[in-house]
Amino acid sequence: MFLMIVVFLLEVIFSFLPGYVGNLTALISKYVLKISDEEMNTRAEIKDLKEQQSGLSATDNFAQYARLQRKIDKLLSVIKEKGNSRKQSITYVRIGVSAGIYILHAVIMLSFMFLLRREPLLLVNASWFSPVGKIISFPTGIPGAVGLGCWVLVSNSVVQRVKKLTGV
Repeated sequence: MFLMIVVFLLEVIFSFLPGYVGNLTALISKYVLKISDEEMNTRAEIKDLKEQQSGLSATDNFAQYARLQRKIDKLLSVIKEKGNSRKQSITYVRIGVSAGIYILHAVIMLSFMFLLRREPLLLVNASWFSPVGKIISFPTGIPGAVGLGCWVLVSNSVVQRVKKLTGV
């Protein structure tokens, strides 16, 4: 009975976990893909140049205003290139996190199936499952047993239907 609850809770967790890929990616990216000191200095320089530019009149000091604008545009393009590179890396991290979740789910369920293939999760009267008893007892083969394979399918189905009904 305990194993049934554990498997059901694992199915619930792995059902909702893909919804948090964005949060997990942001958390990982914050520590792995840090903004460099050079980029921070460039951003500070852009801020200073914009402050200088805001103090100038575009009509009275057009040459100086245009020179500052060209510098700002050049620095912004450098920042944009670095940002695009970081966004691409974040996308790769996101794909890796998604794949990792599904692989972890598969590995856990397959290891349970392999390690607990002979152990029934629940024993009931064999006549209750009369026409489909062998399918329900898979992989144990014990009449009247609820096997792990059947329980994983039932748990996953229940979780997905509840999610669909509640709109979660």
